[in-house]
Order: sequence, then C-alpha cells, then structure tokens
Amino acid sequence: LGSAFGLVTRETSLIVLERVEDYVRHEIVPPTELRADYQRLLANAALQRKGDRTTHLENVVRMFAEKTAWWNREFPKDRPVKEDVKISGAAMTGQVRQRAAGEIQERRFELRELAQSTASAAPLIASPRVSSVGAATNAPLRATDKLIEANKKSSTVNAATTTATIQLQKWQPDSPYARRLRNATAADIYRIYLDEKPGYLNSTAFFLDAADAFFDKGMNALAIRILSNLAEMDLENRHILRILGYRLMQANQPAMAIAVFKKVLVLSPEEPQSYRDLGLAYAADKQTQLAINTLVEVINRPWHGRFPEIELITLGELNSIVATATESLDTSRIDPRLLKNLPLDLRVILTWDADNTDIDLWVTDPDGEKAYYGHRMTVQGGRMSLDFTGGYGPEEFSLKRAKPGKYKVEAHYFGDRRQNITGVTTLQVKLATKFGSVDEREQIVTLRLKGKQETVFVGEFDVKEK
Repeated sequence: LGSAFGLVTRETSLIVLERVEDYVRHEIVPPTELRADYQRLLANAALQRKGDRTTHLENVVRMFAEKTAWWNREFPKDRPVKEDVKISGAAMTGQVRQRAAGEIQERRFELRELAQSTASAAPLIASPRVSSVGAATNAPLRATDKLIEANKKSSTVNAATTTATIQLQKWQPDSPYARRLRNATAADIYRIYLDEKPGYLNSTAFFLDAADAFFDKGMNALAIRILSNLAEMDLENRHILRILGYRLMQANQPAMAIAVFKKVLVLSPEEPQSYRDLGLAYAADKQTQLAINTLVEVINRPWHGRFPEIELITLGELNSIVATATESLDTSRIDPRLLKNLPLDLRVILTWDADNTDIDLWVTDPDGEKAYYGHRMTVQGGRMSLDFTGGYGPEEFSLKRAKPGKYKVEAHYFGDRRQNITGVTTLQVKLATKFGSVDEREQIVTLRLKGKQETVFVGEFDVKEK
C-alpha cells in the first residue's frame, strides 16, 4: 500500500535520488521525464549483470576442474613428512602469513596445470531437462541415477580398507550460572534458569549455555523454548539469528531452522551464507528440490571477493545431495560441467557468526602434518580451502582417502575488525565421515572463542584399518 500510494510506512527508508543513474542502481521507478533514460540504463545494467554471471560461472567451472583433478590424483600414504611443513599456526607472524598467501597462489597454479593435464579424468555428468520433478524426458538413465551409481562405486573404493569414527570435545562454559545449571537436578534446573534469567536478558551466551544444559538432561522441549529467546533479543540482527538457526540444526530441528534462515536471507541477501544455510536446512528437512534450488544461487551468482571458494564448498554439498537423492530432481539450473560427486573419507566444515572476523581451521594428520591456510595441501592429499578473513566462513578440510591414525581438529581465533555485537564469537564445527555417500555420518559441535590468538581443540577422527 505504501508503494502504491506513496505513503510512509514502517518499512520505508528515506533515500535521496539526484540522477537517473541513482534510480537505476536502486531499481526505483523515476518521474515521467526520466522514464525513457531509466528504461535504457536499466536494460544496459541487466546485460552487464548477465555478463558478470557468465564470467563468474566460467571461473567456478575452472576452480571445480582444479578440485576434480586433486580428487582424481593418488597421494602417497607412507611418505615421511618433511620437518619444514610441520608449522605451528600459533607461531605465525603477519610476515609469515603474507608469505603463506604466496604459497597458496603457487599451489593454485600447480592445481591448474594438473587439471589441464588430467585428460583422463572421469567424465562429468550431464544435467537432464525436466518439465517437472520426477519427469525426466528422453533420458534412459536420469542424471541423479548416474550420480548415485558413480557415488556408490567411489564409496566402495574408499571404504574398502578403513573405517572412521568421530570423537568431539564437549565444550563447557566456566561461568557461575553455567556451573549452577550443569550441577542442577532435573527437578530444579528450570527454577534455577528462571532465577538466573533476569540478569542475562541481553546475553546470547546465557541462553545458549542454558539450552545446552537442558539438552544434556534430555529436556529437549524446554531447551528449544529457551533457544527461542534469541529470536526475540534483536529481530533485525542476522548474527544472532544465524546462531539460533545453527543451534536448531544441531538439535535436529530443521523445520524450525528454515523459518529462521528465511528471515536471515531477507536481512542479508548479499551474503552467500544466507542461501547456503537455508539450502542445507531444506536438505536436512528432506525438502530436496528446494535445497537444490536454493544452493544453486550460491554457485550461479557473483559474490564479493571476501567469500573465497564458497561456490566450491557449496557445490560439494549440492552434488552430495543430488547423488544420494532417492527421487528425481530438476538440476537444469546447474551447469552440466559442475555435476560430479566427489566423495570423501573425511570432511570438516568451520563456520562462525561474526562478520569481519578471521577464524582458522587446523587439521593435523597422523604424521603430524598440519593443514591450515598457509599450508593448504598435505603430503597425503588433505586439502584446505582458501582462508576466510572477512567473516562467517565456511572453511573446509577435505581428504579423499585417509590413512589409519588420528586427525586432530582445532579452531584458531586469528583476529577481527568488527564492533563486538554478541560479546563472543560463536563457532560451529561439522565433522563428517564418508561425505557424499549414503554411509555419511556427521557430528556438530558449537563452541565460543573470546579473544584473539585463542585456540581450542574441537575433536578428532580416529581412522582404523578394517
């Protein structure tokens, strides 16, 4: 109504538009005398966006070819690790970090050359054109069927000799209220929660800790009710809402998380994490086609440079969803060159809630070799994604074939350039075995980091020979 009649409403912002270009930038219809120029410039802008998307997609295809070449390559599992690659991330200075960036670039060139020379790589799966979900036309074998077949073969090869388990380090806050809730009996805990609550009405940490205490005692309904306080603290704060969505996902409540992530998407459509979070929530809720339609936005749209390789990480998740689907899916919006599942023995994903914050994922393998932003490729083929220095993540560690032994997972708070909104930075770390297969197992842990240079042990994979 406000738009139709030019009325000021609660959804209205004041914006001063001085030139026709300003109207085009914000897609606001101008007065009649500017209408012709507006339509012409709007059409030019649409062509520019189309060109940007084409350039972006070709870049994603190139990066995916590099990753596919890495996945197809066989890495040694018995070669000793050189001492110079056993670098302690905590000891790195800014100068070393800058040098590491050069090493990363060199590694990208190496992978590019490898991709160009790998002519015998497995063919990528073509995407079918379907008129509706479950109605593939002129296709004796659906693309999803082919992906499932290829996925099963890859999983069989990977799973033949080893089995992996996950042990997470239970994170426990040391605040007085947290200890009090932790030590309370089931009969007393809600009374203690109500007693402590008035002093922490604006603390996200309090409600997260309180909910964890109730989850630990099996009081899930009350725990979810406590988590819902986060939604009421600041309705326009996407950081707090993301924390709530992640905790609901961890509590196996994807339907509730979907509603939260929809709100986050409205608040920050310019951040690819908004689409990724919502798409993964749809997938967890078995709304597979909606998951595909949402995740493909992360892949097809150009994003700001502070979100490096988020397309590759999301593409791995999308292909895993397609490959393990039991129903026909419309994949026509995905470039056929990008439809290839890459199953992994081990996978770790780190995300966090704070913008302009640099958290690093570290994974140390049984040889003592640490994968992190400055050493992205290990001797046995562990691959670390590019460094997220501008906030949220994800950062990803991938290993196609894991040698027996223990793999230590840590998170390191490198620094930030932000106003402290929630008091601390909340992390979510997801550890998965047999990623991209029907045998995938996943565990999630939520924890918090308070200060720069803090490092926490998250958990470990224990890989054993069968």
